[in-house]
Amino acid sequence: MKKYFQAVIIFILFMTLIPMIAILSGEKPQKIGSTVLKSTLPEIKTVKILDTQGGNIIELPIREYLIGAVAAQMPYEYEEEALKCQAVLAHTYIISRRIAEQESPTKELLGADISLDKKLYQPYFSDKDIESFYGEKAAEAKKKIAKCVDDVKDIIAVYNSKPIVSAFHGISSGFTESAENAWGIDIPYLKSVESEFDPSSKDYAKKYIITDDELKQKLLDAYPELEFKGDPETWLDISETSRGGTVLGIGLGDKKKVISGYDFMAIFDLRSPHFKFTYENGSFIFTVCGCGHLVGLSQYGANELAKNGKSCEQIMAFYFKGIGFEKINN
Repeated sequence: MKKYFQAVIIFILFMTLIPMIAILSGEKPQKIGSTVLKSTLPEIKTVKILDTQGGNIIELPIREYLIGAVAAQMPYEYEEEALKCQAVLAHTYIISRRIAEQESPTKELLGADISLDKKLYQPYFSDKDIESFYGEKAAEAKKKIAKCVDDVKDIIAVYNSKPIVSAFHGISSGFTESAENAWGIDIPYLKSVESEFDPSSKDYAKKYIITDDELKQKLLDAYPELEFKGDPETWLDISETSRGGTVLGIGLGDKKKVISGYDFMAIFDLRSPHFKFTYENGSFIFTVCGCGHLVGLSQYGANELAKNGKSCEQIMAFYFKGIGFEKINN
């Protein structure tokens, strides 16, 4: 479990690099319910994945893709209702990718929907990857994930009949973050919500120690115009945070150039834009809470909600306000 969760954290950090592929209007959202809506969305029977190393395109049934995507994105030990949420998000994501490629093909994909480049696209595990990663628990993991996928394999999440942005992260800071604060885009269903269980995670907080020389050099590499004089403890100034504590503005150097916590996170490979710091004995000590960009579904929070009896639909509705579900007949 520990090894797997560490791998999930590594992947989650890539989420800030995934391009926004669906910016939706602010019309009145559909209600969540059991009604099957008439779909105008593309039906996907197979998914095409470009192997960036070999250059060949792998084509596989949608069910196989969803099993591999969930296996790569969420610990299989999580509750079934949480795994179902991840399956719905994976299905929604690949539908969005198909639409995006139909509208404006990405030359580098050579006709595929996604590639195996985790810096650009959400990850997928082949059967071989699952066996390598899970070892003797591979069969157990795949069986459990397959059951969850089969329960929701025809369902995607929508807002105004369009696929939602399938944003998720490992652990929130106690609050998820809005898309507007994270990406500068106001998305109606991606607002900040309190995810109360997350601070109880044993992996909630992590400390980073960065020497003043290292901090100065990395910031100068990113912003050569900066100046650093006087006591190092004056070099940083958190000027603005969101209600959940995400750093929205941090001043740098003597001139106090202000950048976002997301930019600062990327420069220093912090695992979240929610952080505080102290300065002691020539080093900055950062305490970073949560894991990932903090937008959308908190996987840890979803798992805790599932433990408390919440269904996949209820969990999704909690983290994505005002969404609906649409059935795709694969």
